[in-house]
Amino acid sequence: MYELVSPVDLPAVLKYTGRLMMGMGAVLAVPMAVAIIFMELYTALVYGLTGVLIISIGYLLEKTLPEAELGWKESLVIAAIIFPFFALLNAFPFALSTGMGLFDSFFEAVSGITTTGLSVAPAGAGPVFLFARSWLQWIGGIGIVIIVLLVFVHPGTSAFRLFSANVSESRIRPNVIATASILVKVYLTLTAFTFMLLMLSGMPLFDSVCHSLAAVSTGGFSTGSDSLASFPGFFIPFVIFIGFMMGAINFGLYPRLSGGVKNFFSDIQFRYFFLVLILGFLLLLSTMVGEVPLREAASASAFQAASALSTAGFSTIDIGALPDSSKAVLTLLMWIGGCVGSTAGGIKILRLVVLFKVVHLVFIRYFLPKEALTPLKVGDEVIESGHVYHILTYVMLYALVLIISSFIFLLHGTGLDNAVFEVSSALGTVGLSTGLTGPLMPDVLKLTLILDMILGRIEIIPLCILLFPRTWVKR
Repeated sequence: MYELVSPVDLPAVLKYTGRLMMGMGAVLAVPMAVAIIFMELYTALVYGLTGVLIISIGYLLEKTLPEAELGWKESLVIAAIIFPFFALLNAFPFALSTGMGLFDSFFEAVSGITTTGLSVAPAGAGPVFLFARSWLQWIGGIGIVIIVLLVFVHPGTSAFRLFSANVSESRIRPNVIATASILVKVYLTLTAFTFMLLMLSGMPLFDSVCHSLAAVSTGGFSTGSDSLASFPGFFIPFVIFIGFMMGAINFGLYPRLSGGVKNFFSDIQFRYFFLVLILGFLLLLSTMVGEVPLREAASASAFQAASALSTAGFSTIDIGALPDSSKAVLTLLMWIGGCVGSTAGGIKILRLVVLFKVVHLVFIRYFLPKEALTPLKVGDEVIESGHVYHILTYVMLYALVLIISSFIFLLHGTGLDNAVFEVSSALGTVGLSTGLTGPLMPDVLKLTLILDMILGRIEIIPLCILLFPRTWVKR
């Protein structure tokens, strides 16, 4: 009860933020090494100095502040600040190494760490920048918290709460450190598998590295100026399709492969995910038939439906040239999103399944006695009422943010279809664009998309807790 009425423990938040900063600084060593390989020594120096500074400040916070146990509020506050804070730290190397303005660099860093893939970067930014964006998406996909848990945090209540607030409440192993270890192994395996397939498909080494990082994280950044349309042929898009589809599936299913593929199909999320994908493909195909030849329409529909539903955001065609009906289907798929426990964004399949079960239960109750007990079940799991309230709150907030953001675009003269599409892409952390997002976009619209990407990645509620006055002031 004390935790509910007391303000957040700021020293505890700062201490764990210090540990996160040490992880953030270590992550910057990778783009620094790539900059050295490409002989961009100034860029390497920028990344190196930024990393050392972040690690030093983080170490100072960790050592000077007293040890404390994280409560739920502290964990949610950290979940709310981690992504914009890490994006800001990466914006400085982006700006100093490419000549981009700090605001556009922050947009690009937010798009990276939230695994969105919308871009306002100018053409010809250089290979180190392209790699750094993809690397940032890969880190954002697994989550900096996972890395910190494995290195800087001991098992216990604080680790559990930090994991639950930032990653998921479900665990593959009895403790969160073991669960984090399994998730990292799965993530590395999927990335390496995608990389090898891309190399075998004939994609150059550098492009294979960047695209494998962006695919498995369902990020969507590409080294080509027009996404995958820069890589003609069937095999490269197909391999990337495999990569982002693997990333959009609940990672907790992969360790079950030892028991047979049937464990995948017994998972209710997995079944509904592919059911929605098939329906989305058929709907999208019906809107494209007559616009382009059937074979081309089928190929593009399959890829783009999967790209939107998985929230990967890769494209093989010009999205802006699609008919409004096609954009509407893609928008719906971007709202739905991938599986809980994956790198995908959106509302998520499992939440929508729970809501449909609630509707079904309401109708069933009309045919049963009032005293009959009718628990809400998804598969064999009973869903508690508190979890349903949480899902309803999240979906309502998601819709509210979508409406307000779209209205801001409408006030700036954007058509309704393009406004809703672009906002849905940012809020779902997808990255598909009708061509509206770019360097010349007004700053207020860039800021709107920045907020949408952050809200979509942290799933809104932690930011509400951060801004709630009672989080900081006892009343």
